[in-house]
Amino acid sequence: MTAAEAQLIRAGIVYTADETERVVPGGAVLVEDGKIAAVGTDAEVAVAAAALDRPVRTVDATNMMVLPGFVNAHWHEFFSSRISPMDALRPVRDDEDVPGWMSSGGNLLAVSPLFDKFADLVPRLTEREAVDIATYSVWTQLRSGTTALADLGSLNQPDALVAAFRAVGIRGVVSTWVSDVVCEQGAAGPRRSRPAAAVVDELDRVAKICTADDSGMLRARASVVVVTNMSDEAGTGIAELAGRYGLTTGAHLCALRTESPTVREFFGRGSVHRFADLGLLNDRLLGAHTSFADEAERRLLIEAGVHVSHSPAKYGPVGESTMSETRLIPEFAKAGLPVSLSTDGAGKPIGGMAENMRAAWQQHNELYADPTVLRASRALAMATRLPAEALRWQDEIGSIAPGKQADLLMVRADDWRYLLEPRPLEAFLHLGGSLDIDTVLVAGRTLIKGGKSVHLDETELRRRYLDALRSCSARVFEVAEPQLRDVFARTAR
Repeated sequence: MTAAEAQLIRAGIVYTADETERVVPGGAVLVEDGKIAAVGTDAEVAVAAAALDRPVRTVDATNMMVLPGFVNAHWHEFFSSRISPMDALRPVRDDEDVPGWMSSGGNLLAVSPLFDKFADLVPRLTEREAVDIATYSVWTQLRSGTTALADLGSLNQPDALVAAFRAVGIRGVVSTWVSDVVCEQGAAGPRRSRPAAAVVDELDRVAKICTADDSGMLRARASVVVVTNMSDEAGTGIAELAGRYGLTTGAHLCALRTESPTVREFFGRGSVHRFADLGLLNDRLLGAHTSFADEAERRLLIEAGVHVSHSPAKYGPVGESTMSETRLIPEFAKAGLPVSLSTDGAGKPIGGMAENMRAAWQQHNELYADPTVLRASRALAMATRLPAEALRWQDEIGSIAPGKQADLLMVRADDWRYLLEPRPLEAFLHLGGSLDIDTVLVAGRTLIKGGKSVHLDETELRRRYLDALRSCSARVFEVAEPQLRDVFARTAR
């Protein structure tokens, strides 16, 4: 679409995901200057299109669902860690697998030293490695329908994420890796690993970069990857920066059963009370996996209006009991807190936003033995409008409404899975997924068409990622050359 050209997407089934959850069969969306100019029935929008004084290109969306672009408000870029004993070096057989550190309630005293080590690994990536890895990782999110992606601490450099968001063409929220103390087995208190001022200064630097960006596509966020790795000094500094720049904040908060007891042991109070004391507990905070809070903590979270994000497609594969053990996340939704979906992050493609919609639709309803607790349309809102609200981006994205940015998805709904189905979104949640995303628009610009990138060479993206992965795996992660040869021989085959 050229700058002078408008676009009429017509004859689709339009799911607006707005507050009324309007659905328009035989609907249309008019896009002008990257924004939604009109949405409604074919006839209604045709009138608006005819009134324009510029060319209008028509896109036939017959037998397609037209959805808002997915907003993934809790994501980590970890693709540099793809080759490790926990991933590509695993044996083919799975019968000797053992539970990891997230299972059985989680082991924070194993997580804390590991995550602190990540802060030392990130600078060791070369600029080229960091950018090529981040670009491939961000592209996988675009391919699965995510048009706005928010970092919550990554095993990569913030500047590389900025470059990746710009190259891929999606909206990005950039954060930093916060770790200035470590909690270790047998220690009397947290051990200082780096100056708190260095952690705060890095966030300040990233906030300045994003504030100076005039594209409207880039923002910064203050984040706390794991509560055991943030000192009170760093927390106070982060809260001050968030207030100064108007940043949203994100944290894994009451995410594992063992978290609050561990935090109480090392810091004298639990995670939620710590955040309250530090000035971080407010309605600009997104709590990831927030499911292990006691009664007092729950009241504080509800009173503060904290946004809760969860990633149900992730929990079973890593042994987390976030949904089933406490049922707190759907209870927060019943209490009126905004609850949304996200993918979390790993060293490989994992369940996308579509897969997390399905998992939430199934798990919330199963927990209550009631298929109306979470309707398919609400699952869509949890992947679009609600996370946009968490990022304070709701005036521009998250639903299909006049005046908003034209971040749109088109999903084919014309094969055997949709036969005689009056509710195609439900059929999509039953049997569809990320690979069914046919078309992705960001600000009216078509980036994916027919399931393929129209502006990036996917073969070259893959090649550059694998080259960067091989070099950093040998140098940064110290993977032995024979192991690398074996992994890449499998890739070649």
